[in-house]
Amino acid sequence: MSVPDTEFISILGATGSPEQATETKTWSKALPDTLPILGLSDIVIFPGTVTPLLVETAQSIRLIDDVVAGDRFLGLVLQRAPETENPTPSDLYSCGCAGRVLKMLKFPDGTVRILVEGLRRFRIKEFGAQTPYLTAKVEVLKDVVDDSLELAALMRNAEREFQEIVKLSPTLSEQIKIAALNTEDSGKLADLIAANLNLSLEERQHLLEIPSVKERLTRLLPLLSRELEVLKLGSKIQNEVVTSMSKNQRDFFLREQIRAIQRELGELIRQGLIRKEGERRWSVYVAL
Repeated sequence: MSVPDTEFISILGATGSPEQATETKTWSKALPDTLPILGLSDIVIFPGTVTPLLVETAQSIRLIDDVVAGDRFLGLVLQRAPETENPTPSDLYSCGCAGRVLKMLKFPDGTVRILVEGLRRFRIKEFGAQTPYLTAKVEVLKDVVDDSLELAALMRNAEREFQEIVKLSPTLSEQIKIAALNTEDSGKLADLIAANLNLSLEERQHLLEIPSVKERLTRLLPLLSRELEVLKLGSKIQNEVVTSMSKNQRDFFLREQIRAIQRELGELIRQGLIRKEGERRWSVYVAL
């Protein structure tokens, strides 16, 4: 897209191109107690993920403008009804992901694209102001981890099955596989898998609401097995279709070859009969 088509808003406090931008502020790991809440219609954001989002409503664009002008922190919460433009507290789930806006692009049609980084799970304690947009007091949900052998086994099984899924899935990139191989933290691995596995919004939301890493991995394993079975079945069906198509193509070419041979033989036979008929008539003419 050409430069005049969009307006890039640098929010990293650096000069130069967006690609060369570097942070000049030191960001605290502690999140504010109160966050502006951005309702999400069709996606669940997990900690550790970087995700592009489209912002269309005036209320949400005002929220993003204020976030960019401030500390860049916001709360990302799934809506119960995706078609709601300006969700109220009752339209939102009680758990979400605190995020930080990394980049923002303003487009001529009035919409805004942002790039957000998921940081921490949180639970909404109580909502505050609803104008000009929703805000809420939040409680950070830290990962609950134990160093048991069971957790290590769960992590190893989840990683192995996810690697198989990456090999079979046409939508998961090699970068996802590399990231999973190099993630040693069990909580981060669980979130990486949950963010990239083919799940419903309700399943993703349920995983986001679980602070216990062991429970999260336990919940993930049957979902991984289900997806792996679906991909294996899909691969088997595709192979059978290709084999059937190849056989049908071979049969088609053979039939065409047989038809061509039959046409040639028919032409030769017809010419032979004409020649014999001519010879017979000539013999009768000479005899007369």
